[in-house]
Amino acid sequence: MKNVILNIDNKKVSYYEYGNKENPTVVCIHGLVGNAIYSFAEIAKILENKFHLIVFDNPGHGKTTAFDHEDDYLFSNLSKWYDKVFQQVLNKPFYLMGHSWGADIVLHFTKMKPNNVLGLVLLDGGFTFPENQSDMTFKKAFTGWNEYMDNSMYYNWDEVIQEYKNYTKRWSSEIEQYVASIFIKKNEDQFELVTSKFTVLAIIKSFFKEPFSQTYPFINVPVMLIHSTLPISLNTARDIGISQLNHTIKDLSVIAIEDTNHMIQWDEPTKVSNLVSKWIEKKNSTYSYNCY
Repeated sequence: MKNVILNIDNKKVSYYEYGNKENPTVVCIHGLVGNAIYSFAEIAKILENKFHLIVFDNPGHGKTTAFDHEDDYLFSNLSKWYDKVFQQVLNKPFYLMGHSWGADIVLHFTKMKPNNVLGLVLLDGGFTFPENQSDMTFKKAFTGWNEYMDNSMYYNWDEVIQEYKNYTKRWSSEIEQYVASIFIKKNEDQFELVTSKFTVLAIIKSFFKEPFSQTYPFINVPVMLIHSTLPISLNTARDIGISQLNHTIKDLSVIAIEDTNHMIQWDEPTKVSNLVSKWIEKKNSTYSYNCY
């Protein structure tokens, strides 16, 4: 694994590269407030034996410079930005894998640049939040995330650990390191998120301005959705989202992993990695066959 820093439009773009470039390329896009390491480090180590992975820090996350303007975080504008970035990094079609917010990003990018993408892996994203959650009004989402960011200052590391242990059934020293990567230490006793409230709230607005379902009719590549089953209160939203996908995506695989939370790749890294690996290998063999 190596960390690469690009300079695009006088701003830093950070990504991590794993595996052999001769293998199929999988570009990984993380979720809100996370980063490349936080979301993908563990499964990338499993997948790098078979694939070439490029795992990005999104703007305002990890080591990638934040955008200056709120509208830059609209999915349509973020897709244009990623197209510019990808042109400097990639020279062949690739698979896209996105977790949470990242799943929405890869859907919107594929809508814009369908010929660049071989297939999509959606990890518990791009099908429920917010439009299929009946109680998730803009006011509720915006207020909730505004309060979350106001309360994201922690006064000792134990407080951080206790909070993030709630996100997974499988806490470990490695996951603690992933969590540490999304925080900065302000002084001896204060830890705060790398991602700013400005960035987070701009992204929340983008979810409502450019809903994920608007991308579905334009997705003509194979799609695999791997989703969690907890909390069960989201089951109705999950059913609606899966029904929408089934109605519009011709080549769709949907797999639920029982007893998993939203950080599905933390709860079941081996299972998620195996599902992704088998699916891409199958799709890639079909793609290679059709080329000859």
